[in-house]
Amino acid sequence: MKVLVNHMDYAEILRDAWAYTRQGVSGNVGRWIRLVLAIILLAIPMNGYMMRIYRGAESAPEVDAWGRMTIDGLKLMVVSFIYSIPIWLVWLATYGAMMAGIFKGQISDAALSAWEPNIGLVILMYIIEFAIVLVLPVVAIRFARSNRFSEAFNFRGIFDHMAKIGWINYVLAIILVAIVVAVPVMALVFVFIILGIVLGAFTGFSVTAILGIIALAVLVLLILAPLFTVFQARCWTRIYDSVTPVG
Repeated sequence: MKVLVNHMDYAEILRDAWAYTRQGVSGNVGRWIRLVLAIILLAIPMNGYMMRIYRGAESAPEVDAWGRMTIDGLKLMVVSFIYSIPIWLVWLATYGAMMAGIFKGQISDAALSAWEPNIGLVILMYIIEFAIVLVLPVVAIRFARSNRFSEAFNFRGIFDHMAKIGWINYVLAIILVAIVVAVPVMALVFVFIILGIVLGAFTGFSVTAILGIIALAVLVLLILAPLFTVFQARCWTRIYDSVTPVG
């Protein structure tokens, strides 16, 4: 397998994704509002919309055919859930006995304070989670373009495609996109935490004031969510198509 192929232009991928998002979402208020609604509906139609981007749409697709988007979104969620099963199994092995004891009232406060998770299982859980996060972009795009569940679990095809991109190229690109998306989200969360502390200090930490800040934070993040989601989907698509462009 190839370890590294031609140099990937990370900056160009990010610029393209931002232009795609700016023209398709922030430049189209009606589409932006419909995407917010798609997220409010348990994000199911939003997942279907992302499938349209994964299929290689050169500009942000229209938000229409809600039934089709919902069906596609459910299919993508099923694939993601199946891939998450190993994480849940390790989580249950790590915390299951403790949680069962808490729910049954069979564990004392002293025992709970003294309890420590199995470090090996915790490390294993994070390794599995990282591996699944890395592979999901290729899985989602292969599934979107073939519309076959078998392709979502065609591990030879998945890993061959990642190898064609170049393992170092691919891993660095996915991590870079995750950081670019996470930084503004974390910055917003930090700002609202500071606002909450300041407002709480002036209002004696009134429950109403704190709930108001939380509600405002959720509203702002909800409004901005389509930007982050479309940006990430376009980045993933460009990374995937760096070796097999659509058409």
